[in-house]
Amino acid sequence: MIRDRFSENIKEQMSSDEWLILEENYKSDENLKYESLFALSNGYMGIRGSHEDGTKNTLPYTYVNGVFDKSETFMRELAALPNWLGIKMYVEKQLIGVENCEILEYSRVLDMRRAILAKHLLLKDKNGRITLVEGMRFVSRAHVHRMCVRLYLTPVNYSGIVEIENIIDGSVINFYDAPRFKVKHTYVTANENLQKNGIYMEAATRDDHLHVGTGCYLEVYKDNKKLLRNRVFHAFGEQAVEFGDFHAKQGTCYQLDKFVSVYTQRECPQYEIHKKAADEIEKFMQDGVDAELAGHCGVYRVMWREANIEIEGDFALDRAVRFNIFHLMSAANEHEDRVNVGAKLLSGEEYGGHAFWDTELFMLPFFSYVFPETAQNIETYRYRLLDAAKVNAKKNGYKGAQYPWESADDGLEQCPDWTIEPDGTCYRCYVAKYEHHVTAAVAYGIYNYVKITGDMDFLYHKGAEILIETARFWASRCEYVKEKDRYEIHQVTGPDEWHEPVNNNLYTNYLARWNLGYVSPLLRQIEKEQPAVYRKLIEKTGLTKDEQKSWHCIKEKIYLPKKEGTNLLEQFEGYFDLENIIIEEYDKNDWPIRPKKLKHKKASQTQIIKQADVVMLMHLMGNEFSPAMMKENYDYYEKRTLHGSSLSPSVYSVMGLKVGDDSKAYRYLNRAAFLDLLNMQGNTREGIHAANTGGVWQTVVFGFAGVSLSEEGVLQISPHMPKEWERLTFRIHHRDSWLEIHITKENKVQTKLLSGKCKKVIIHGDEVIL
Repeated sequence: MIRDRFSENIKEQMSSDEWLILEENYKSDENLKYESLFALSNGYMGIRGSHEDGTKNTLPYTYVNGVFDKSETFMRELAALPNWLGIKMYVEKQLIGVENCEILEYSRVLDMRRAILAKHLLLKDKNGRITLVEGMRFVSRAHVHRMCVRLYLTPVNYSGIVEIENIIDGSVINFYDAPRFKVKHTYVTANENLQKNGIYMEAATRDDHLHVGTGCYLEVYKDNKKLLRNRVFHAFGEQAVEFGDFHAKQGTCYQLDKFVSVYTQRECPQYEIHKKAADEIEKFMQDGVDAELAGHCGVYRVMWREANIEIEGDFALDRAVRFNIFHLMSAANEHEDRVNVGAKLLSGEEYGGHAFWDTELFMLPFFSYVFPETAQNIETYRYRLLDAAKVNAKKNGYKGAQYPWESADDGLEQCPDWTIEPDGTCYRCYVAKYEHHVTAAVAYGIYNYVKITGDMDFLYHKGAEILIETARFWASRCEYVKEKDRYEIHQVTGPDEWHEPVNNNLYTNYLARWNLGYVSPLLRQIEKEQPAVYRKLIEKTGLTKDEQKSWHCIKEKIYLPKKEGTNLLEQFEGYFDLENIIIEEYDKNDWPIRPKKLKHKKASQTQIIKQADVVMLMHLMGNEFSPAMMKENYDYYEKRTLHGSSLSPSVYSVMGLKVGDDSKAYRYLNRAAFLDLLNMQGNTREGIHAANTGGVWQTVVFGFAGVSLSEEGVLQISPHMPKEWERLTFRIHHRDSWLEIHITKENKVQTKLLSGKCKKVIIHGDEVIL
């Protein structure tokens, strides 16, 4: 048992092994990977899994969801805020730290069930003094402005004065270890005592001057007696440091509690931030760490009751799936509709904390089925930024709303026009210019969210407005080719980003066609059911009958490329004319190896693709393709997909099951589930792959459990259990019902109605009433 590595102070609170992710040896060059894996967040704030005592190789980032800044960078990105983790302990000037002492024992553990990071260190300094340091930290889900570090210090073979520094570091900068890209997004406006004791730092973003206040108070206890003495506050430039000391006796365990609170100008006026942080810490100390931890764990207990997936028969995969769910559900905010879920959650700086199409197509289904209130917030975020999407469309010469490829807080395009190479040269980045399918993803996300939740109020009052404006965009994006009597979309990039730009990417054309065709029946439905809402919607959007007729014409005549005389869908016009290269080798992690022929030519000159494109289309619009067509296209494109994006393996797993490629589907699930844990793409240091976490959930629930919805929105379950599994259990919300689903090795399905009204479910094609 992993928890046996800890003393009773930690062990008695720790979960069993299926909930624990272990780091059992300290390796400096793996710090950044584990900082991502061990990141903690509560939807409001995220902090990476850095060491409190500080290490040379570290990116100790703290983020508040929605606090963005641009400064000298190409785009608005999540600002690295003052790091409140710092606790340094000294004995006779010797730092008790992982890089300053000989490590005799080392364990760090992410407890996913309780959302805490625990550690066990037995350290020996150069004078032979041995110190046991254990502890845990959490970012409270019960009170999102509260964070805590608790350490247990035991001098094993000595007695003496232990000196402590309680630190807030305001010098943290984005891209700290990338010299060419370093940027400081904040400036310190206050560095002072929290109250009589404690430390407080206030920083503001450089562009918008949005203030963020961080307060910390540290105390040392033995038998509930406060021991810290000789407190002295220092403002060392951009560091706030409070010194204190206490006398430690050999073999005696001492408890250190660091109480932390963070507030921003988004929650209260700037002049109140310091008081808010101080008052929160005072209440926190009155309540006590144990009470706050109990409340925090209580929230997670409820969240796991909704979100947990239990796989019996494959322990490692069961834990890996849980790891992905943990990070995805931790980063989303159930109380806030001004923020989205970034491509790296709140665990790293890559992609600047921006929302992509990843949110709607990979993460939103999880929230719609598991946390529908959070899903509604994510959808409302897009509605809040509809006007910005209209500005974006107008800027690019189109009508309606064009959602940005990368979205931050203001809804304007954040994807840079230029990218800097490591040698300092620049090249034009065309992603935002050509990759327009994000607008279709926003539209599809609304459709899918409503289909799952039945939230007609959102659809009628907000969703329909977005759908009209996105359809308007696609109508203006399509070009009529008179000699062929059809509409085409030129100069566009589909999900496969290695071929850019192309004409008539099938995925993009198909979803544009779907968006144009979905709106008119919806409007007729609204007009029939809520005439007043319909009139207001038409008045606000200025939509005319003639415009709707033009949309129907475009929909009917939009070009969908296909290889003549076959079932093969053509990824884009001219794709089949490219050199036909396939993948033949895989590495030790079962990841495809780049074909040798690509050493001498670009992927864009071949049929090798980055990620699911046609296969992604079939995943979304499967009801529109025959089983034979899906299988033939899956087989064709699977051999040519290098999975250069983390978004890809889960899609191929789900589709593999749909076409009968069960063994390969299980391999794809393993690739996706362990992608960050095994650092398969070599970039986990930059943060958790958020879309992949949602994709892992979809693979289990939509793929192996076979959950789907009929066109009428009826829940269907037709599982494809792998031979490795004995049993699968999970829970989902659908419309007004909450269900628990058990599936046995033999694909027998047991469903239990946990709450809601009697419900019709189709299991293996047979209708069942719950």
